[in-house]
Amino acid sequence: MDKVKIVSSIAAYHLRKWFINPRIYLIFTIMILYLYSKISPISAFCMGSEHKITPYIFSFLMSDSNSVLIIMLGIVLLFCDAPFIEIDQPYMIMRSGRTLWTLAQIAYIVIASVLYFFMIVLFTILILLPNIEFSIEWGKVIGTFAQTDVIYQHRITIPFDLSIYNVYTPLGATFLSFLNCWLVSVFLGISMFVLNLNISRSAGTIGAALLVLWQMVVTKTWAGFTKFSPVTWVSLSKIDTNGSTLYPTGKMIYIAILMIIAVLILLSVYSMKKRDINIHKPI
Repeated sequence: MDKVKIVSSIAAYHLRKWFINPRIYLIFTIMILYLYSKISPISAFCMGSEHKITPYIFSFLMSDSNSVLIIMLGIVLLFCDAPFIEIDQPYMIMRSGRTLWTLAQIAYIVIASVLYFFMIVLFTILILLPNIEFSIEWGKVIGTFAQTDVIYQHRITIPFDLSIYNVYTPLGATFLSFLNCWLVSVFLGISMFVLNLNISRSAGTIGAALLVLWQMVVTKTWAGFTKFSPVTWVSLSKIDTNGSTLYPTGKMIYIAILMIIAVLILLSVYSMKKRDINIHKPI
């Protein structure tokens, strides 16, 4: 129990530092501005047609490769200072031990990823106000967007993919999109932790940014590359649901991402035990 308390206390300490970190405010300001640019045409359509839209646009947003690029680069910026060894950390490492301290950093990455995407989902809803109606169905407006070309007539750039509309329920699609985004973000965050710790402070940031950019290449080239592009897995439209495409199945995605995360956690603990502690200035 004491070990759990130590890990949670250190993770909570990192989260509290968000309130005084200008980088966090910059990240969320960029996200709000970007999301507004993507969603405001939908609000304009709703106001013009006098129809309200259900709040389930997150899964469609994350099927847009440009949105994946911007939002996942926000994750890279969020964790670019991994392994988070600032001037106040050596004392914590001495008190907790390297293993518990490392597990606390991983716990922070896990919790921070949840909070980040919770805020993204919340922003998508708030920007749509007051043009929202609540229902457990997709609703008339999303149905129209998915089944017609009206989005092109109104300069709406979020792709309301028919495969998502037909295969998933609104709540199911939102949950799975959130889950996939969270798992991929944890993968990116711990990858950055390992690379920054073992190579250089910029190695993880560069590596994670390249993975995010790789999903753009995959989207515009061959569907088979999706199996080797974890960032692309945040998109429900890039998951095979009936065995008729080259995309990976949901089962393959979850097995792969969980195995990769488990290996990265072991590497993080092992690396931290072997490395000297170098204090970094906050980014």
